[in-house]
Amino acid sequence: MKTYRFGVLGAGNMGMAIAEGAVRAGLLTRDQALLFNRSEDKRAANAARGYAVTGNYTEVYTACETVLLAVKPQNFDEILPVLGKCEGEKPLVVSIAAGVTFEKIERALGADTAVIRVMPNTPLMLGEGATELVKNAAATDAQLAQIRALFDTMGVTVVFDREDMLNEVIPYAGSAPAYIYAFADAMVKSAAAHGIGQEDALKLFCQTMIGSAKMLLEGGKTPAELIRAVCSPGGTTIEAMKVLEACGLADMLAQANDKCIARAYELGK
Repeated sequence: MKTYRFGVLGAGNMGMAIAEGAVRAGLLTRDQALLFNRSEDKRAANAARGYAVTGNYTEVYTACETVLLAVKPQNFDEILPVLGKCEGEKPLVVSIAAGVTFEKIERALGADTAVIRVMPNTPLMLGEGATELVKNAAATDAQLAQIRALFDTMGVTVVFDREDMLNEVIPYAGSAPAYIYAFADAMVKSAAAHGIGQEDALKLFCQTMIGSAKMLLEGGKTPAELIRAVCSPGGTTIEAMKVLEACGLADMLAQANDKCIARAYELGK
């Protein structure tokens, strides 16, 4: 019998966002979650909020029904061999580490360990995430449904049958927020050159992104059809689009995405 329902091994920004999301959704209470962090100050802060805390990450693995591995990918080589030596009933392992494969986790923890890999993006911290999931052979459909239900409360989810799809999809959800922030930064800087203040430019552009996303999701038209609808012949937008096409926007994004995916595979080696 496990002491806690949910454990977070690496209670940083994303780990805490997931724990808090589970609490907000009523899936567990704070005292049913055990959080590991090396920082004594952070442990004290989390304890003050009502969470159980520990400075020993093996305790999370042995005492929790479900364990979220939320440490950085480069830390897995340190923690996995130690967890593999733990005795007792194995928890359901949920990993959010990009590129850390089932094979690597199973090699340390055993092929009989139920593992679900999850790729969330940072908007999850506001309850607007886009998350992809895939389970290993040892995990059941019921366990996958349980974890998907958790992430459904924090945005939208997609389940894949093949593990490699988590690498292939990274540019389009996991890394995409950085693309969007870069685009927003460039737009704000351009607006400043035309006498528009940063606050006003950001407000207008962000609302335009929200509205455009809704048009894409709910408007019943393809991206190409929506572009044509904005680009009136002889109008302003079509002149801007000519520049983006001449600069090779689509090719540039394709190259960026390929680099992103290649790095994900490198991290898994």
